[in-house]
Amino acid sequence: MLNIILGNASIVNGNKGCVALSYSTMFLLDELLSQRGVDYCLYLSQSGHNDSSLHSLEIQGKVLEYETFHELPEFSLRGLYQAILSPKCILKSLLIYKKAHFVLDIGQGDSFADIYGIWRFKRIFNSYLSAKRFKLPLCVLPQTIGPFTNISQQKLALDGIKYAKNVMVRDRLSLKFVAQHLPNIICKEVIDVAFFLPYTKHICSSGFVHVGLNVSSLLWHGGYYSANQFGLADDYTMAIHFIMNYFLSLPDVIIHLIPHVMTGEKNLENDYEVAYNLYEEYHNSRVVLAPFFFDPITAKGYIAGMDFFMGARMHATIAAFSSGVPVVPMAYSRKFNGLYVDTLDYNCMVDLKVDSCEIVLNKVKEAFINRNHLKRVIKERMNGVVMKRRAILLDELAIFFNL
Repeated sequence: MLNIILGNASIVNGNKGCVALSYSTMFLLDELLSQRGVDYCLYLSQSGHNDSSLHSLEIQGKVLEYETFHELPEFSLRGLYQAILSPKCILKSLLIYKKAHFVLDIGQGDSFADIYGIWRFKRIFNSYLSAKRFKLPLCVLPQTIGPFTNISQQKLALDGIKYAKNVMVRDRLSLKFVAQHLPNIICKEVIDVAFFLPYTKHICSSGFVHVGLNVSSLLWHGGYYSANQFGLADDYTMAIHFIMNYFLSLPDVIIHLIPHVMTGEKNLENDYEVAYNLYEEYHNSRVVLAPFFFDPITAKGYIAGMDFFMGARMHATIAAFSSGVPVVPMAYSRKFNGLYVDTLDYNCMVDLKVDSCEIVLNKVKEAFINRNHLKRVIKERMNGVVMKRRAILLDELAIFFNL
């Protein structure tokens, strides 16, 4: 029986991209270990569950069980305060780490960096610290590593990577980052695990071209800390209106506003709120507000039903690409460029840090006109580079588990 800790794997989270990573990782682990006849228990830290108990989820008819727990606090006054407030919770976490055999960390995909702030990075890094404290083999699952603007945070991150037994990244820029700073570390470029999330395709009405648009609430509000935290070249809200108006000028198009981060409250991360407001603003029968998705599989299935898709949430665009939908990723950080341009050799992308609203619209128009060509390119990439990297990922995991 293998006791496996899966760190920074969100299950209860409004961000369907983060949850897609968790679902996909669990699905792939079960496939690998079941095929090898290995029994295992899965423990999820930072899952988003408030309780520490046994849970389950179903993926393609397979029921996957997992136990949740809270990550051990950092060695600091803040960590001491947490320990005093929750002694039973801390004790359970200690017992789980004591009986664990392996730690794998997904880093919520792109949070092993300081672009979202120091506290988020520290929370992500806790599972690295815990693995090291308990001398457990650590696997860095495919994710974006960096960028770091804070030198002390970068040094901490590099020390964590150095400890890991297996290091995988999901893009070439992350691979170059590790190679530059840790040339003696063997790092494998794989791909985002959300490419392998199962789904059931949503069927849309015939007679129309169904265009999906994911609007990032984070970009709509300028970021977490400033009016333009991510350094966009132009007004994101204006670009969205340009796109909406263009597609509504085409009589056979239905626009689907498809959120990928959804919560029940108003906040700057809630795509659903922005999508709803746009839906109300346009008040047009050819503007459809997608359902409130409760899991990433349903979200991917809905996106799979589109004829064309655009989005600034990277996992919304991955859902499109991996289900064969012509897509225009709208990049605001290097994680897009590393995945789409370098790894997938897919050059149909908007770079919001460089492109003006007019250029954004022109690129979208060109992609829409050439969507059948893009569909063929995506099919080729999925059958080629993506499936090859799936095999690499499973091989690396088998080596890590000594199977």
